[in-house]
Amino acid sequence: MSIAIGPVSGEQRETAIALLTRFFREEGFATPRPRIAQNLDRMLADPFCWCALAVEDGNAQAVITVSTVLYVEWGRLGEIGDLYVLPEFRRRGLARLLIERAKAWCRAQDCSAVSVTITPAGEQRHRLSEFYGRLGFEPSGRKSATAML
Repeated sequence: MSIAIGPVSGEQRETAIALLTRFFREEGFATPRPRIAQNLDRMLADPFCWCALAVEDGNAQAVITVSTVLYVEWGRLGEIGDLYVLPEFRRRGLARLLIERAKAWCRAQDCSAVSVTITPAGEQRHRLSEFYGRLGFEPSGRKSATAML
């Protein structure tokens, strides 16, 4: 059995939406399913975004989303927005594999770096700083703030 990592295709759209919806519910995000679907569709249509599934024997086990943005300071910068592995498939290297593929995709887009935002809840529940640190991510020392529009 082999894990296939590939971009979300039209026929896999509903599977990706289901995984992302489950992820958001488990982590306590309030984004409704229709909004998740709408945003995923926009990402799938955007050449500067990448959404992929980890699939084994026809069953999707994990999903990742990556966006890029263009900065004067960084040039193009990638950001992992979402990473979710179904609980029964965790600790098998799927997240690491998806992140490696995301980094490769970002390199192909001429990104100078790839970042990830770690929420306080994500840090508390999953020790994400340690996890991402083992994969070469280092704290930037920057803090982000958001203004809703």
